[in-house]
Amino acid sequence: MKPKKCNTDGSNGKTALLVLTVAVSLTLSQAESDSSSRFVKDIDGYMSVCQRLGWEPKKNVGCFQNDGLIAFHAVLKSHLQNVPVNTTLKFEDVLLNKGNGYDPKTGVFTAPQNGVYSFDWTFVTTKGSSVYLEAVVDGVGKASACIKDQASHDVSVSGHLLSELKEGNKVEIKTAHVPAGDLKPHKFNSFTGHMLR
Repeated sequence: MKPKKCNTDGSNGKTALLVLTVAVSLTLSQAESDSSSRFVKDIDGYMSVCQRLGWEPKKNVGCFQNDGLIAFHAVLKSHLQNVPVNTTLKFEDVLLNKGNGYDPKTGVFTAPQNGVYSFDWTFVTTKGSSVYLEAVVDGVGKASACIKDQASHDVSVSGHLLSELKEGNKVEIKTAHVPAGDLKPHKFNSFTGHMLR
């Protein structure tokens, strides 16, 4: 019989959490009088409660885990001008990439697992520029943000997409409608995303 994955949802999760909380509290109250090796041994024993309840801890980190975190934030390295229509922007300077879903070489985020994801992109253009940027999921445009014939200097524009993805779905930011006249580098142009919990 295949063991169930560690799960903190539902009544079984609440029961196990209560059992572990009580067990850890009792251990902490005894920790001052016990040696540190005894304390560690007790904690190891209490973590096996998951297994006795039919759960199997993931990656040997027990029930209290933070796996599955998916989040990224990347910015442009270069100043781009007259970028052709249907070009995927490569935000190459990656500041965060939990879950390794974003590939700076291609500019594409690949969903590591099923879930609802939130994406944002921001860009700054200069006077006279027109820029249309579109969030594309598996080749289909889902949301756009644009500015046409910009009248003032350095205007910032943002777009947002909330989408349910399956593992392997791909999301990218592409130019649309007209060549992108001007995109400022670094923090002015960014692509961000994360899976909602």
